[in-house]
Amino acid sequence: MEIVSTHAGTDFDALAAMVACTRLHRDAKMVLPGSMRTNVREFVALHRDSYQFYRPSQLNLDACSVLYMVDTADCVRLGAAAGLCERAEKIVVYDHHPGPLSPGQTGVREPLGAATTILVEKLREQGVALSQLDATLFMLGIYEDTNCLILDTTTVRDLQAAAWLLAQGANLNEVDKYVNRPLSEGERELFEEMLAASSIEAINNRSVLVTVANVPEYVGGLGRLTQRLSELEACDLAISIVQMEDRVHLVGRSLNPGLNLLELLAPMNVAGHPGAVALTIQGQSPGDIRERVLSILREKLEIGKIASDVMSAPVKTIDENKPIADANRLLLRYGHTGMPVINDFKQLVGVISRRDVDKAMRHGLGHAPVKGYMSRNVVTVKPDTPLESVTHLIIHNDIGRLPVLEKNQLVGIITRTDILRQIHGESAPRWHRALYSEVDFRIADKVNNVTQLINNRLPKRLQGLLLLLGQKADKEGFKVYAIGGFVRDLILGLPNYDLDLVVEDNAIKFASLLPPLLGGKLHVHEEFGTACLTLPDGFQIDFATARMEFYQFPAAQPEVEQTSIKHDLYRRDFTINTMAICLNSSSFGKFLDFFGGYEDLEAGLIRVLYNLSFVEDPTRILRAVRFAGRYGFSIEAQTGVLLENAIRDRILTRAPAARIGHELRLLFQEPNVPALLETAHELGIIKGIFPDLELSESLSEQVLAAGQVLDWNEQLGDPVHPAWLIYPLLLLRQVDTQKRKEHSERMGLTAAELKDVLLVLEQADTIGSQLSVRDLRDSTIYQLLQGWPVVGLLALMAIFHDQQRLRSRVVFYLEELADVELDINGHDLLNLGFKPGPVIGRVLQALKRALLDGEINSREQQLSLARELLTWQEGE
Repeated sequence: MEIVSTHAGTDFDALAAMVACTRLHRDAKMVLPGSMRTNVREFVALHRDSYQFYRPSQLNLDACSVLYMVDTADCVRLGAAAGLCERAEKIVVYDHHPGPLSPGQTGVREPLGAATTILVEKLREQGVALSQLDATLFMLGIYEDTNCLILDTTTVRDLQAAAWLLAQGANLNEVDKYVNRPLSEGERELFEEMLAASSIEAINNRSVLVTVANVPEYVGGLGRLTQRLSELEACDLAISIVQMEDRVHLVGRSLNPGLNLLELLAPMNVAGHPGAVALTIQGQSPGDIRERVLSILREKLEIGKIASDVMSAPVKTIDENKPIADANRLLLRYGHTGMPVINDFKQLVGVISRRDVDKAMRHGLGHAPVKGYMSRNVVTVKPDTPLESVTHLIIHNDIGRLPVLEKNQLVGIITRTDILRQIHGESAPRWHRALYSEVDFRIADKVNNVTQLINNRLPKRLQGLLLLLGQKADKEGFKVYAIGGFVRDLILGLPNYDLDLVVEDNAIKFASLLPPLLGGKLHVHEEFGTACLTLPDGFQIDFATARMEFYQFPAAQPEVEQTSIKHDLYRRDFTINTMAICLNSSSFGKFLDFFGGYEDLEAGLIRVLYNLSFVEDPTRILRAVRFAGRYGFSIEAQTGVLLENAIRDRILTRAPAARIGHELRLLFQEPNVPALLETAHELGIIKGIFPDLELSESLSEQVLAAGQVLDWNEQLGDPVHPAWLIYPLLLLRQVDTQKRKEHSERMGLTAAELKDVLLVLEQADTIGSQLSVRDLRDSTIYQLLQGWPVVGLLALMAIFHDQQRLRSRVVFYLEELADVELDINGHDLLNLGFKPGPVIGRVLQALKRALLDGEINSREQQLSLARELLTWQEGE
């Protein structure tokens, strides 16, 4: 008998490699060694009928002739199946971890991103055709172990294997669902504990994030949690040490390609890759393990360079009280694009940019002091800041220079050129320096990378569509740009295929040329200079003519004037939405960032483009909160001041109800609504829109419970739609019936949605009281809740979140009672001798109650009870 097995704590690479192995060796039986990661366990449960897995106890292991070990070459890691190594006559390994094969082993052990890649290559060589499910599973294996093909361990061969699997029909939507699944409750609790317990240790000018935690039960996915933790902190290494039951689990991640964790922690016999290691230990405390890890790192970590090693000094500066005209002369004289600003005590107080100086001079403000127009939120470093941290700050804040401060005194400055010289030596390419000096293209170093982003992150069909649009634009003499959220999320690596295009000259004219080329139906809006093309498969492309907008008074509808792409982008809400990509073939992929959108994207900031932004369009206040919550960003300090001023001036009351409703409707559909509503409450936004609505402590608890209820409902696999209605429902519960109707439009509710909401609100307290009775038959629960919209049932669970009996009964109804159906119908009753009429309905209801209460079960029992009821009826 041939057996294929893998390591305990089975991940998707291990599972996929097992299945792939059976496609090569058809007689092999798959043996799961024990524990699986949560997402793998969910996949296996869903697809149990498609794959035959065995436990070690289900097979005669003594009969094993060939053992195929995948994703590991270490027999100890086989868990409950470890005994196979001694029984098997032959051991064949397919593994991607570094190291040689052990004596007695044959097979393949190559340093690839995923073990699945090795087997996929063999399947491809042999011309094996895959089902869509197999292709998707194998893609899951590669994607999970390479973090979607971006880890340093990823190779060209992994990419080629993934490309072939995509051609075989792999479903990337399914891959995304499992690879980027939400954290489970246990994982969230562990992650919160890890986050609270984490600390940064400075070791040899390197930053090491260390976290020590203790949980009573085993929680899978520690590697995933460590990766997430490392993404929150700027560090070179991340080490997690977690006590689970009687074992301590150590997981390490290297965020610096030059630091090999496998070598650094070799004294502890860790397993894994240079960038990711793991170890399970018994008999030692987490604290002792932490000290041993830090001791090893202090001994073996190479000392890194610090800021003082690379900074330039002395630094050209300007006093904050000097006029703008002086700053202009200094910048021209030295050819700088910016200059540090100091006060009378020689302390750094800001930075003035070439762009801000130019604007001030154009407006005749050469006499004004520099301090009135400088940027005050300056990112700085200390002389002993590690060079890796300096590089991280420059890249992730997309800034050209970092002042170096010692005791609040400016002692040096580090520029991009200094960093490039460290990377490339004196051969740093000249084009870097030339592009960095361009004012309009603030991240010119990224220009050559945007095309690669398009190729890596967009579906092939969408890539082809963008190329076709660019070719057509060149041929017809138009300039076409992808803009807004599409570009923003492309850079963030998030799926967003809402394609908004801006056309210089005439969008309608350009769009009208496309149906003969692409097919579909074109809808034109002449008054706005816009068009929408719906392709035959339903995909939509929105076109708008590049335009400027002027507002005659606060919250007015804008007047529009045709203009260039730069002016068009200036009218946008926030800098992170002002980036554009040229689609013309002659400049395909050229990245336009006139207003520092990329800088704010990397810094995680929501920033308006001009001071009257919220006054001209009050809905941007809600959008600022929504975007900040969605991406985990902060509202930039000056923008926050402008937002608060607008709220204080009651600007929100001037906005049309429909536009406020549209924005609130979008806000309610965000994944973290409780936090967004709390922020909106703290800023006074809710009061600004609904003066009589207060987010009380009780309501806050209900809103928080609603978020948890919706998460639970989504995990059932059939989430309610529209689930977001639960939030306006809870808010409207705080006001009387008349106010509910008045507020509904400003909450974005349709008439049909309001009808459902009012139904729930009118009956919630009564139903809640009836469901709280101590003893209720199942049929009574069914009768109380039947016919309620599901969102109303979820709302009950949120409203009465502290009443466990009531919540349990709603859950029981949704999971067990709602779908209960009789096996007989009215025709069966007629065949038994019942006469047509209302009696049929009453008998069916009686039978349904008996079925719900467990008094009858099978079809025969249902018919038998129906006969008794017929006899009783005839006796009457």
